Amino acid sequence: MNTGQRRSAVEDGSHRMPKHRMLALTDGVVAIAMTLLVLDIELPDGLRGDALRHALDDVESQVGTFLLSALVIALFWRAHHAALRDADRIDGHLFWLNVVFLVLVSLIPFPTRVLEAYAHRPLGPGLYGAVIGAAALVLYAMELHILRGTRHLSWRSVPLPAQAVVFLLSVVVAVHSPTAAIYSWIASVPLAVLARRLTVPPSREGRDSARRGP
Repeated sequence: MNTGQRRSAVEDGSHRMPKHRMLALTDGVVAIAMTLLVLDIELPDGLRGDALRHALDDVESQVGTFLLSALVIALFWRAHHAALRDADRIDGHLFWLNVVFLVLVSLIPFPTRVLEAYAHRPLGPGLYGAVIGAAALVLYAMELHILRGTRHLSWRSVPLPAQAVVFLLSVVVAVHSPTAAIYSWIASVPLAVLARRLTVPPSREGRDSARRGP
């Protein structure tokens, strides 16, 4: 490709980052985030009797928050790969959305520690819900951008961000009841299923557009 062709490729937006580079970066960030979660599980040395039992109780709490965050990160990783399946190349908008998403994913170990230490205070579930909800919202924006850019489909072809709504609303709930905020996260599962059922398949949306005409 000569200089003129390269300049034309850049101008028309065809010269973009390869998808595998973004996927490789995401895999690395996810692996590091999960590793940091494991490193937070600690049992002091030399404990006996009641002190050991109390320490084991603390470890059980740490394991619980670890499993929660490990599941969340795994689901984010799976959804991210599914979203990028339809993206051939990465444009500038998608690149920066992915950067924000990875920043939020890399932050997850910190709100996990805060949740484990302050589960009964608004700070614990509030901070956790804010980070997870924001990451889910950014991932939703990435899916919209990819589908509208590659298939020229509307927002109806992407499931509504039920997880983002539930976790962000839990920030408000945590101010009044931290425990209720934590339990409210369970609602994200049936709401996500409902959102997927309400999604219009790409093939159906194409038929609807054909019926409406230009």
